[in-house]
Amino acid sequence: MFLRLLAPIFNRFPVRWQRRALTAAHARFLVGVMGIGVAPDGRVMVAEHRFGAPRWRFLGGFLGAGERPEDALAREVRQETGIEIEVGPILAAVPGHRWRLVQLVYAYRPVAGDFVPSGEVKDLRTFAPDGLPGVRADQRGLIERHWREAVEWARSR
Repeated sequence: MFLRLLAPIFNRFPVRWQRRALTAAHARFLVGVMGIGVAPDGRVMVAEHRFGAPRWRFLGGFLGAGERPEDALAREVRQETGIEIEVGPILAAVPGHRWRLVQLVYAYRPVAGDFVPSGEVKDLRTFAPDGLPGVRADQRGLIERHWREAVEWARSR
């Protein structure tokens, strides 16, 4: 009710002042992207990272300013593995694990390139969804809830 009364007054201010007020009033957080990679044989792609725990996790990273989420995921996978991907549908938007973060989770499939270890990722393997190494519980849950949708999309390509 109170906000409805303030809205006509707020809307009279210049847009730059409105933007500053909204920026100051809202919490800041990061936006990340990660993906459930579908290998050509239908198995899930999981990377062994050089740091963090557990080491076996999805590929992904953070959006740059003005970057589309799909482009950010493709860039991160390319930088971390040397593999070019096709990004599919968004499967979920989830709160971050230990960070003030929103993670957008996509399906993706490799389309070109061979794995090359990087400063972040030392191994990339495929696993059956029920035979994953020690991945984080939240990522295991994402696979349980969204694996079939990711595979259906990848096979339709």
